[in-house]
Amino acid sequence: MYRARWHSGAALVITMFAAVALALTLSASAGAQENQTVKVDLTQSRDSGVSGTATLEDVEGGVEVTLQMRNLPEAGVKHINHIHAGGTCADDRAGRTAPVTIPLETITARSDGTGSATTTLEDVSVAELFGEDKERFILLHAETKKGEVVPPGIACADLAPLADTGGIRPATLFLAGVISVLGVAAGFFILQRRIGAEN
Repeated sequence: MYRARWHSGAALVITMFAAVALALTLSASAGAQENQTVKVDLTQSRDSGVSGTATLEDVEGGVEVTLQMRNLPEAGVKHINHIHAGGTCADDRAGRTAPVTIPLETITARSDGTGSATTTLEDVSVAELFGEDKERFILLHAETKKGEVVPPGIACADLAPLADTGGIRPATLFLAGVISVLGVAAGFFILQRRIGAEN
């Protein structure tokens, strides 16, 4: 009887530790999966021929935005660029540009027509930038001419809301793990009581 109880108790402790470890691992894994990296294409505006990509990646404390542009018209020219909110690329191309909400690092054109810049945005996530609360787009501007307040956009990319992946949230996984632990513990407790009663 004593040996049966001891084995049952040891099995209970081992199972509980294993279940807790599994729950914590699943929760940590799901938390890591929440970090996102999204790449969007900037397409030409106003027949500029300029195109490129913007990569937005969740990093510690914010989002890293990297623009890599092609076919910039003149080497050495600095191109300001921003994230605009409250409109789309189609609006901008129709002359109805939206307000600037987030300035990005200036891109200087190289001799081969390429240019790149990386900006780290604090206290924001990729999911928020692509959220459904407001339309947003990234706009690369032409060279600033004397007398111009803001030059026209020459390449643009919409930050359209991301499709729901249907993944399970970390809190849900953790809760499921805790419930599993409690269920296993209760099962072993009942089994231990039965073994004790039979002996």
